[in-house]
Amino acid sequence: MNIIETLRELGFTEGEIRVYLALVKLGSTTIGPIINEAQVSNSKIYILLEKLTKKGIVSYIFKGKTKYFQASSPNYLYDILELEQNKINKLKDSLKEVIDFIEKNSDKSKEESKIYKGYNGMKSAWFEAIKSIPLCGKYYFFSKGYGKDSYLKSFFRNLSSELHEKKIQILGLANIDEKKEYNLFYKKLGYNMKYTSLNWPADITIAGDFLLIFIWDKDIPIVYSIQSRILVESYKIFFQNLYNSKK
Repeated sequence: MNIIETLRELGFTEGEIRVYLALVKLGSTTIGPIINEAQVSNSKIYILLEKLTKKGIVSYIFKGKTKYFQASSPNYLYDILELEQNKINKLKDSLKEVIDFIEKNSDKSKEESKIYKGYNGMKSAWFEAIKSIPLCGKYYFFSKGYGKDSYLKSFFRNLSSELHEKKIQILGLANIDEKKEYNLFYKKLGYNMKYTSLNWPADITIAGDFLLIFIWDKDIPIVYSIQSRILVESYKIFFQNLYNSKK
């Protein structure tokens, strides 16, 4: 058990910790012994004692004209923790209001593009995109197939679970050569697939405000993430026309 670290986590400064632990050891005492035990300067001791008194864990009495300080019941430390917890809860509520305000007033029509590399980058690109899909919305993709890559299968399996939790419909188009693979694995995940003789130059996903172009390389996956309302709507119309034309 690290007492100093715990007190530090509760918001105590180094000087406050030394003074408080000195009082725990000394019991009721005057200023002089506290200074010696805590190794703090004369100029700081009264400030530190005042702060600890305000926190409720140090009290004092007068014996004649002399002030004696002592550590209060350690149970007051729970009160400090509860106070800090209440502050955090209030901060969470305030932060939620700030986030809601920013999201409502942010420029939804901004145009932006990013390049993500590697598996972690791919995850970041996809989850940024799917956050922008409204509840009960739709997720569209043109697939070239995932081949034998076990990570990609695992990733899109988990992704489909998250999309289903948000009641998002998954619509996909793939080359007819991929039909057997999809029926074996992806159909049970709730993918609504249709097939065509066409081949795409790359895997393309339309998710909320984002168009994701996925380039699979054996060494490193690369995702081009494009946030563009015009481009997204154009690809969405192209997808829907082709999807609805396939039986």
